[in-house]
Amino acid sequence: MNAILNPTPPVNDPAQAALAALARAGLRAAEDAQRANTHMVVAENGKVLHISPQDYLRTLQAPSAPPAPADGTQNH
Repeated sequence: MNAILNPTPPVNDPAQAALAALARAGLRAAEDAQRANTHMVVAENGKVLHISPQDYLRTLQAPSAPPAPADGTQNH
C-alpha cells in the first residue's frame, strides 16, 4: 500500500494508471468524509462496511504482510 500513498512518476501501463486514479479518489473521499464528519461506505471481501475516514487511512498506511512462500513454509 505504500506505493498508493507515495505516488510514482506517470507510467505507460493503463492498469497502473487506473489503480493510481482509484487510490487518489479514495484519499479524496476520506478527506471529504473527515470534513463532513461522517463515515465512509467501502466494500471489502464482498461485504459493505461503514468505517471512519481515519480507519480507512490507517488501512492504507498499514504495511502489507509479506507474501507466503509457494512451498507452504512460513517466513521467520
